Amino acid sequence: MTSKKLRTGFTIIELLTVLSIIIIILSVLVPGMNRARVYAKKVTQKAQFHEIAKGLELFRNDHQETYPDSGATDGNAATLAGYCGAMKLCEAMLGQDGIGFNPSSTFQAKTSVYLFNLCIQIDSSTISGSSALTANLRERTKYIESESVKAARLKDLYSWYDTATIGTNYYNPTASFKTTVDATPPNPSSYPNAVITDVFLRTPSRCGGKKLGMPVLYYKADSSKLFHNPDFIPTSPDTPNPSIYNFDDNYAITGLGCPWEGGTTPTTPQPMYGTANVKIFYKAITNTKVTATPRPHNEDGYILLSAGYDNLYGTGDDVYNFSD
Repeated sequence: MTSKKLRTGFTIIELLTVLSIIIIILSVLVPGMNRARVYAKKVTQKAQFHEIAKGLELFRNDHQETYPDSGATDGNAATLAGYCGAMKLCEAMLGQDGIGFNPSSTFQAKTSVYLFNLCIQIDSSTISGSSALTANLRERTKYIESESVKAARLKDLYSWYDTATIGTNYYNPTASFKTTVDATPPNPSSYPNAVITDVFLRTPSRCGGKKLGMPVLYYKADSSKLFHNPDFIPTSPDTPNPSIYNFDDNYAITGLGCPWEGGTTPTTPQPMYGTANVKIFYKAITNTKVTATPRPHNEDGYILLSAGYDNLYGTGDDVYNFSD
């Protein structure tokens, strides 16, 4: 009697069918997983904004009910016109050196190197001999815990740099900063100034190979002004802005381009950069629930802005500190 052979494997048709089903399932699941990942990052970014908001309220309680200034000047506009909102936010929350905010500060950019460095763990007990860091140490206040945010100097964050000037340790844009930056962006290799970075860790860094997010932009509302036009375009870069929020407060950051680019100058501008693109910012912060007269969100407070997953300011995935 002839015995039948038992089949112990799959036919090619069956294998191809199974593989096709797996590919179809993956094509459905992977985009959903990517969207979930981006959404989770946005939630984390909102949580970071919440921590910053608590710090800003503590700062306000200690400083005559006033939030930190965000204007890109500091009393010496001829040489320090670019010390902007993002830098002032970091100084107010952590101090320019990472040890705490100095109550005597006039929010001026440092003209010499200081120890604020993401690569270095700062211990205040080891700096007693440093005259640059000992002023008012007992009066210093950290308004936000260092573990709640990431902070870095711009010279560590931006990877493009000019080796000819890498030894210059100060931030020194010209008097007509916004006009000059259009032609020749300033060089972040010389920036000791620190910023708080967002949670979208994609940007390469020269800081020990670590990755950082983009600077969190900070804009303080000007309560003396009532103007808000979603389509506002300034007549020239240096014209005084009549708006409740001033786009120029962080022009020093958006003018730096994309930090992941190599070479000696950035080649890809930020979408929210340049006079013609100012309206991207004003449209984004417009409160659509107010229909009678255009008004911005948080018109009595401040705006926080993260560049989002793509690390570009002025695109659809930007994260703000107000509800969508």
